[in-house]
Amino acid sequence: MYWTYLVITYIQLTMLTYCKVVFPPIGALDWWQNSIIYEIFPLSFKDSDGDGSGDFKGITEELDYLVDIGITAIWITPFFESPLESGGYDITSYVDVQHIFGTIDDFKDLLNAAHSKYLKVIMDFVPNHTSNKHIWFEKSVNNETDYADYYIWKDAKNQEEVLKNSSIIPIVPNNWQRICDDASAWIWHNTRKQFYFTQFVPNLPDLNFRNEKVHEEMKYILNYWLDLGIDGVRIDALKHVYESENMKDEPIIDSNMAVNYNNLNHIYTTDQEEIYDLIKEWRLLLDDFKQNDSTRIIMTESYSSNSVLFKYYTSGAEIPTNFNLLGDYHYTPKDYEREIENWITKMPVGATFNSVLQNHDKKRFPTSYGSELIDGMNALSLFLPGVSIVLYGGEIGMEDIADKINYAKGPMQWDDTDNAGFTNSTNEPWVKVHPDYITRNVQTESYDPKSYLNFFKSISKLRQTETFKRGGLAMDIFNDAVFVLNRHSISTAEWLALSPGATIVLTDSISTDETATESKPSTSTQLYITLNVVLLCLCFTNICIL
Repeated sequence: MYWTYLVITYIQLTMLTYCKVVFPPIGALDWWQNSIIYEIFPLSFKDSDGDGSGDFKGITEELDYLVDIGITAIWITPFFESPLESGGYDITSYVDVQHIFGTIDDFKDLLNAAHSKYLKVIMDFVPNHTSNKHIWFEKSVNNETDYADYYIWKDAKNQEEVLKNSSIIPIVPNNWQRICDDASAWIWHNTRKQFYFTQFVPNLPDLNFRNEKVHEEMKYILNYWLDLGIDGVRIDALKHVYESENMKDEPIIDSNMAVNYNNLNHIYTTDQEEIYDLIKEWRLLLDDFKQNDSTRIIMTESYSSNSVLFKYYTSGAEIPTNFNLLGDYHYTPKDYEREIENWITKMPVGATFNSVLQNHDKKRFPTSYGSELIDGMNALSLFLPGVSIVLYGGEIGMEDIADKINYAKGPMQWDDTDNAGFTNSTNEPWVKVHPDYITRNVQTESYDPKSYLNFFKSISKLRQTETFKRGGLAMDIFNDAVFVLNRHSISTAEWLALSPGATIVLTDSISTDETATESKPSTSTQLYITLNVVLLCLCFTNICIL
């Protein structure tokens, strides 16, 4: 009977310790490899001057808060000169700032203050398109020699007829479609008498990267901001930067359905091979600014397949942003396990895992999963190895606002005063604050030990332990409903041999001392895995004795 009991125990323990194991990184870690990157939409973070819009000084005022919750770097979405018709991604000058955010000196002050607190600053870089109000586009419309081919211009299929008779409707060059409104990607410009190409909306004409002058412009822009001291760039819409030169129609997926963006196979307008050379070009440029072994990083935005993004790694991007855990549907535990494993076990050797579970383009946690999963989703984001990219306000469980366009961009909820402490003036915020700010805000949650904010802070502190910096990852699912994620810094590949009567001592301590040079003892998660291994060995020993 005793022998039977031991066999049952052995089976149970085997089930508990059977996990898919992902191995830890090799070699010394750069600053970004265990970072928490905090996305800030500057219009909505903090208004310092009372005009109802967030600004550089507002961000500077709250840097201590960001340090306190464990943030390593801030990524600021576009703050360039812009009419702000498309969230700042409609740029009219790449080397000046939008006045609503302050002056270039205000940005320099923000940069210096962040660096003094050991926070890195990542700039959103938008190379695919400009505003149609940009001087380059205005000169290109007028066919000025130096700017004629800065953008992608094509004749109508019936060009001769159109030029002869202005009442004839120009026929688009091909079936390429816009992403945002399911219409033709070709916009007729009556001044130039040609179509220009845009992948998003009419006011965002695509630049022509087959023009070497455009490459030189982009290099100049990068040099300008790197000289100021930015620590990296997040490259927006990278998969769209090149288009095929052949101008063929893209294949229709379902011929029984209307031609729209989702019904085309985008073999000519996305993920062109030239992208990889472009990354290499910019990697070399950023490497020229490397100081004190501190890498200026490339983070990319491309909703592309893993196979494409893995080539981004080998071309020189440190963080090809992984959107596979960012979905519009409810994931099951098996979905999470599969997506994590498919990336982390197949990415190139030496690459660093990254994850993003919230951003400005998608619904916030509570909207997608309900408030009961806010802590769980934040824990998943921070427990995964490598780089965690989080959206401002996610740490306090902010929800989407009732705005069809700016749903995830509501003003940051700082306290329970009017306008959530985002602005202290009588001017209304540029977009309405979520009504739950009365209870869901930084100040209120800071006093509650069980709040979303304090939970986030607790988990972020764990990332400074050796287990999180250098430890491995194991995953398992129980009863198809419980997702178990385990970080450990013991080698599960090594056999633990114990003779009968042997004694093993396990220590459980956590250190966040950044200056330490030696690995720290195991954390409680390690203790759990190690203890299971020890108990299995003892079971084997007792079975042998019987």
